[in-house]
Amino acid sequence: MQGSKFLTTALLGASVVLSGCGEEEMMAPPAPAAAPAPNAKDRKKGDEEQEEKAKDMPIVEFTEADFVESEQSRDPFRDYAHLFVEKSDREVQKQRKVKADTFALDELKLVGIITRGQSSVMLTDPNGYGWVLYTGDFVGKPELVSVGGTDGTEVAINWRVDRIRPSDVVFIREDTTHPDIPPTTRVMPLYPAGEDS
Repeated sequence: MQGSKFLTTALLGASVVLSGCGEEEMMAPPAPAAAPAPNAKDRKKGDEEQEEKAKDMPIVEFTEADFVESEQSRDPFRDYAHLFVEKSDREVQKQRKVKADTFALDELKLVGIITRGQSSVMLTDPNGYGWVLYTGDFVGKPELVSVGGTDGTEVAINWRVDRIRPSDVVFIREDTTHPDIPPTTRVMPLYPAGEDS
């Protein structure tokens, strides 16, 4: 009997311990109290205060001259960083795609002409690399021309393939900043005089 009483007490104690080991419930913190919405009377009072402040401010008249940039009125969003950067030959050259841009036209040799279909030519540079050119392609090291005085920008002038003929190629170089100057023309024959064909 004493054994069953001990067993009952042990089971009762175990059930109390096990019931206390359950998952704890997490309680959310209470929500902060919302600020009361302004009533119509308070809103009207705020609007009236703003209207009074606006009446006290001076009226400023603007003219067209106020929006013209000058020494007294500079554009705050204008970027002046370009004035402090030196332009290299490479940066100026990126204005257009130029083939064999590290060699002068005199250093390139005409090795082939194709006149069927879309006409093209092949030039080789001193390293033996071949360049395929079509009419309108720019080729060779550019000549830099300054435009607009000392503060002006530099423009790259390159040779351009003007015409492809069966035995030679005609290159032109024109200065777009001076359209009154006629373009320079250069003819590169496939078989220069004195060479064995």
